[in-house]
Amino acid sequence: MRFSTLTAVALWCALAGSAAAQAPGSAPLGHSPKPGTTAALPETASSVGPTDPVITLSNACKTPTTGCVSSVSREQFEKLVNVVKPDMTTDQRRNLAEQYGKTLGFADQARAIGLENDPKYQMMLQAAKEQILAQTLYQHYSDEYSHPSDQEIQDYYNKNSSKYRQANLQRIIIPSQPGSGDIKKPTEQEVKAYTDQIRQKWIAGGDPVALQKEAMEHMGLTASVPDVNMKDERPGMLPGEQESVFDLKPGDVSQPFTDPGATYLYKLVSISPIPLSEVKAQIAKTLHDQKLRDKLQEVSETAKPTLNTAYFGVEKPFRGPMAPGEEGAQQPGGPPPSSGSSAPAASAPAPSSPK
Repeated sequence: MRFSTLTAVALWCALAGSAAAQAPGSAPLGHSPKPGTTAALPETASSVGPTDPVITLSNACKTPTTGCVSSVSREQFEKLVNVVKPDMTTDQRRNLAEQYGKTLGFADQARAIGLENDPKYQMMLQAAKEQILAQTLYQHYSDEYSHPSDQEIQDYYNKNSSKYRQANLQRIIIPSQPGSGDIKKPTEQEVKAYTDQIRQKWIAGGDPVALQKEAMEHMGLTASVPDVNMKDERPGMLPGEQESVFDLKPGDVSQPFTDPGATYLYKLVSISPIPLSEVKAQIAKTLHDQKLRDKLQEVSETAKPTLNTAYFGVEKPFRGPMAPGEEGAQQPGGPPPSSGSSAPAASAPAPSSPK
């Protein structure tokens, strides 16, 4: 059998998405397992030698053609696995083997009837090579930036210390929707005035548990009183503008934060830095994603395509997603529309956004 790197990488583009989709919680893009790592195999796998076939195609290669495949050895299949997704589960390996076997069968039949020389195939092959090369460049840079130095991590931690804090807070929720028909819905001014009363009582030393209970009863709510204590809160855990509570001084009570259902008051009890050891992996991923995004942007700007508008026409304004059933609309769960009868080519993915 002739097993080329191009074949392996082509299958990577075609099958990696489906393989990854079967693995909830798999590693983020750009942080693939180290080459050569494998998932646990059945005990019987130890009896299969490197050159023993693990995929056999029955009735294949009846018509001798260059590149015809009738079997795939363990060594050849594991090379493919290491390109597609090194940490595949046993079920994922089996699914890949079935799909690969079917692909080889169809490819052998295509060779048998001479489609290797079809101009359409040659054009598609050239386009696929370009797509695969672009994907390989992406993976090259992703791997290159996957291990930032300890000094880079330390510098980022120091420069972004405000991101790596944890706080113990207290929060009082003041509902704005009545829980009883006997209570009239308060106006915006009334909510604001009552919130200020609660806030002033809290600043004066009032018990936040008692004040939370008072706020619930004020609106006729009989549900259990929410816990006012919030421990080990970190930036990113609170909604939008409420993040500003991390900038309070210990003991300070915040200004009110209002949404359609309630108003919120916070007191900062204590705040401390998160140890670098706890966020080192997170920072490493942030640096990886940042460098990768910047590099891909640099490459994109260097080779930015300019289209001939006399041939392609002027770009039409974006008009939002197409309605289901509209010509050209993507079907739910389906692949993006492709032109003509060509199979959709795998495109080089965009970088992940840093967190």
